[in-house]
Amino acid sequence: MLREAANISQRQIEFVTGMDQSHLSRIEAGQVNVSLNYIFLIADFFGLEDHEILNFKSSVPDGQILTKNVLKFLKKKNIDSADFFKTGLTSVLEECLVSSKFLSVPRYSKEIAEHIKEKYKEKFTSSALSQALEGLRKKGLIEKLPTDKKSKFQYRKK
Repeated sequence: MLREAANISQRQIEFVTGMDQSHLSRIEAGQVNVSLNYIFLIADFFGLEDHEILNFKSSVPDGQILTKNVLKFLKKKNIDSADFFKTGLTSVLEECLVSSKFLSVPRYSKEIAEHIKEKYKEKFTSSALSQALEGLRKKGLIEKLPTDKKSKFQYRKK
C-alpha cells in the first residue's frame, strides 16, 4: 500500500488533503468506491500519475521516493512539513498509546519510541517524540513524571 510504503498515517493524509480519515480507511479496506477527484488528489499527493493509482498490478514505488514526492506536494501546497510530520506522530500517540494500557505505567520516551517502532512500524526522532508527548501533556491526556535521573522523565496516561 502506498501510504504504508511512505510511512504516512491516514491522519496525515487527512491533514493535507481534507479527505476524512474514516472515509480513507473505508477506501483502503475496499468498502467504498473512490471518486475520480480522490484518485487525482491521491496521485498528486504521492507524486504519481493517475493510471499508476488505478493499475493494481504495478509495483509500489520505493518508500523513499514516495516520501520525496510527498515533500514536493507539501512544498507546492505551502504546507509546513514539520506540521505534517508532527500530525502523524501526535495521532499515533493519541490514538494508539493513550487509548491502550501501555501508558498505564510510567514509561521513558525511549521505551515509547521502541514500542511505536515495534508495534506500529513508525519511527520518529527523539525530539519529535518529546514535542508530541509535551503536546499530549498540555491536552491533559498524559502526565510527565520526574525521575532520579537528571533531565529524564517518564510519561503515563492520566
